[in-house]
Amino acid sequence: MSCCKQYSTEKLEIILKRIFFSGLKGGVGNTTLLANLASALVQAGERVTCIDLDSKNELRLHFAHQWDDLCGWSTLENNTLEKVAFADPDGVKFIPHGYKASTLSEKKQLVSFSQNLILDENEWLLFDVPNYANARSLGLKDDDFFIRTVNCDVSCHSIINQRKLMHNNDDEYFLINRFNSAVDIEVEIARLWRQQLPHTLPVFIHQDEVLKEALAFKNVGYNCAPFSVIKDDFQALISWLKLHFSKVAE
Repeated sequence: MSCCKQYSTEKLEIILKRIFFSGLKGGVGNTTLLANLASALVQAGERVTCIDLDSKNELRLHFAHQWDDLCGWSTLENNTLEKVAFADPDGVKFIPHGYKASTLSEKKQLVSFSQNLILDENEWLLFDVPNYANARSLGLKDDDFFIRTVNCDVSCHSIINQRKLMHNNDDEYFLINRFNSAVDIEVEIARLWRQQLPHTLPVFIHQDEVLKEALAFKNVGYNCAPFSVIKDDFQALISWLKLHFSKVAE
């Protein structure tokens, strides 16, 4: 039996804050970042629901979900999402992907259907998106926010410039993750991106091994290291996101 409790998805409301997180490539820490942001938001008094669109089905593990419980929205035969809607001990609500593979069309359909999940108009809805998807392929709305998680390395820099030449990232923002200010090449790449890419967020998440270690305890680093610099990082990110959505609402 899972230690996570299920929650109702019956009431329909308009979603005001939908954020889609996708790694620029695999291994940049996108899922871990999203899970920690969700916990930080809840501890700041916000209501949060996370939906895993990635067939790796890893997001649930950060929220104290049973390792061997592989159910999720992809395993349902209809749209009865309340059967796979859970909440972790902190109050983060989440819907796992499930063990079955899903098509891009099915992900897009769930994104559209997700508007039926929110119980409060101030709810934050965070999506964990596979790196091959983008805002257009998911049919996002103008006020939705799509963030690419990146690391300050040469590989990410090359991919960004390739997409820039193809005009394929105009509707995406970039969030630097695992930043190590002691590494000269990372500092230089971060400086270059902020000069050349206007959609680079002015905040970043520092490298901290606790983010990796916390998963072994089915938890997030934000809870496990109360004095880590990442707590300040996520609080700064929350402040920036609130400012962004306040401008969208004007």
